[in-house]
Order: sequence, then structure tokens, then C-alpha cells
Amino acid sequence: MLIHYLSAFLPPLAHVPGLPHFDWEVPLARSEAFALFNGTVTVFLFFQISAFVLAQSYLKFNQTISRQILCRFVRLFPPTAFSILLAIMLLALLPQPRAWVAPYAQSLWAQRLYVNPMTLVSLTRDTLMDSMLIGYRGASLFDIIDPQGVVINRLNLSMNPPLWTLHAEFWGSLLVLLLAHLYRHLPRGWFYTVFCALLLVTGTSHFTLFLLGFATYLARDLLLTQKGLAATAAGLILLTIGFFIAGLPTSLSFDQLLEAAQHISLLQATAGVRLQAEIAAVLVMVGILVLPGLRRKLSAPWVVRIGRCSFGLYLVHFPLLFTVGFAIFNLFHWYFPYGVTFIITAILSGSLSVAVAKLFEIYIDRPSLQLSRRLRTRATPRPITGTAGSEFPQR
Repeated sequence: MLIHYLSAFLPPLAHVPGLPHFDWEVPLARSEAFALFNGTVTVFLFFQISAFVLAQSYLKFNQTISRQILCRFVRLFPPTAFSILLAIMLLALLPQPRAWVAPYAQSLWAQRLYVNPMTLVSLTRDTLMDSMLIGYRGASLFDIIDPQGVVINRLNLSMNPPLWTLHAEFWGSLLVLLLAHLYRHLPRGWFYTVFCALLLVTGTSHFTLFLLGFATYLARDLLLTQKGLAATAAGLILLTIGFFIAGLPTSLSFDQLLEAAQHISLLQATAGVRLQAEIAAVLVMVGILVLPGLRRKLSAPWVVRIGRCSFGLYLVHFPLLFTVGFAIFNLFHWYFPYGVTFIITAILSGSLSVAVAKLFEIYIDRPSLQLSRRLRTRATPRPITGTAGSEFPQR
């Protein structure tokens, strides 16, 4: 959420197109401090965690693939559709704040978004197709078969641009489902051969993170049982390198790596900066897993409570920022300096987003999760035995 507020009001600090308002924005953006609010790394870290958790679920329950796909669709689509409905309502009620703020914020990033004509056809398509199934140009699984963007819409036509991650999450979860099915039915040598082949397909794209998340789950006994000074040192080194890469001011070396990878893989990251974030997220993920003390802190009750609302907050904050947030900024900028107005806007609009996210979690996210679980638990859990499951203790 923070990176989007910075993108809207302090664009150079967020590495997006726009003019600076303060002398310190560009120097700070070029420093390692950028790692503290690099939201792309956070999203990519979530993809790996999602794959890790889904791997356990898919390997534990004996269900048909069609039932598991249905469960995943039921889990993700209602929150997706509701977030779009919320965006439509907010933009219908407050269509002008972005235009009011544009001359002051000077964020080309913000000005390029929300160009959807809001016709019945465009809104229906965005809700039922683009948001989760087809995706958006530059972040879609199907970019490779539609390189000219004839079918796949641009992200600025989305009613809720962060939904590009829901497309990745849905298809990435099906990739994890495929891996689980293959793991249970193929000899180990054949499975790892197919796994490596899939790595060549997903290449440098963010879908590779789901493969790595599954692999991390398979290696969990090795990673989670590491103790002692050596394990601590290894974990801290991985975290340090991960944050260092996340905060690098230039992605030139990753652009070169991306160019080299184009000759050996099918899917590609859209830019070197995305590949940079992927590598950083992988290092942070492994670093967390080998540090038991850090894992305990991240499992604290207050962290878990925040985590329950994070999905809703991710889905609702963007339309609230572009409507209520900009309206708040327009109200206060007449009376306070730009920086003070930004802080007031972030506090008030952010607090509202948290409140709406809590309601979202109770009335939308939680029911969709419960329905998905009811569909899943109609099948009886099966202990994984034989060659397909000797590494898996029952949980």
C-alpha cells in the first residue's frame, strides 16, 4: 500500500514517472532505503508463500483436479469481483478528485491509470475475464500468444490495477496443483525432469516463483530443522543479500541477465527490475525459513491478525486512494504544505482502507475461504504413501 501512495504523491521515490517535489526524493530513491518500501518484492514473496501453503494442501487431500480448481476459483473470485464493484461505486461517486490533484501531485503514473470507459461491456469484461482469468498486458500468462495485445487489455483499463496479481495467483496455484499431481503419480526421476522442463517454460517470469515455492515445501524438513550458529549466519546473509538486491538503484545487470535468459526460456519478466525483485524475494524467503527465531516472531498473534486483513487491504486500498485519498488531499492542500498534506492524506486514507479491509475480511474474504474449505473437505484426506509421499509426515 505504501508504494502506491508514494507512486501517487512522490513518484520519483517509488521509481515511477513523475516530477519530484523535494530535493531529497531522487537521492533517497537511489539509495538502499528503497528496499524498505519495494512493494514488488513483497508481492513476489507472497507468491512463494502461497505456493508453499498450497503444496501442503494439494498433497494432503485426495480430490479430483476439477474439484480443486473449483475450490481455488471460489476462494479468489468473490473477493476479486467485490473489489471491482467497490471501485465502480467509488469512481461513480467521486470521479473528479484525481483530476483535481493531478496538477499538484505531478505523477504521470497516476494520470495514466483508470481510463476504462466504464461501459457495461468494459466493466463486465474486466470483472469476469481480465481481472483473474485473462490478466493484463505485460503481466498475463497469455502474453506470449497475444504479443500485440489484440485480446489482452492494458493494465490502465483495469478498475483495480493490483488485480494483476490475482491472475498470477490463480494460474500459479493451478501450476502448483499440476506439480502436486505429478509428484504423487510420477517416479521421482521423471518428476524432477518435468520440474526442470517447467522451469524452462516459466523462465524469468513471476510464475517461476510458484515452482520455487513448491520446491521449498519439498525441502521444508531440511530448511526448517536448521539450527546453530551456521544456520543463523546463513539466514542473515541471505536476508542481507535479498534486501541489498531489493534496494539496488539500477537494474542494468538484471536487464542484461534477462536478455540472456530470453534465448533459453519461454516466459520472461517484463523488465530487469522485475527479475531483480524476484531474486530478492527468493533470497528473503529462504532466509526466513532457516531462521527459527524470525519465524516465531512472524507467527506472533498480532502478526497473524494483520495477515488476515492484508489480502482485503491489498484489494481495497487502490480504489480508495484514487477517490477518497485524492479528495482528502484536495481538501487539505489549500491549508498545508505539500509534505504535510501528503502525511495527512496517507494517515486518513490509510486508516479508512484498514477499516474497510477489516469489513472486507469479515463479510467477503472469510465467507469465500469457508466456502472453499467446505468444498475441499467433502473429500476425505488421504495419507500419502509409497514413493509419492514418504517424505511427508501427516499434519
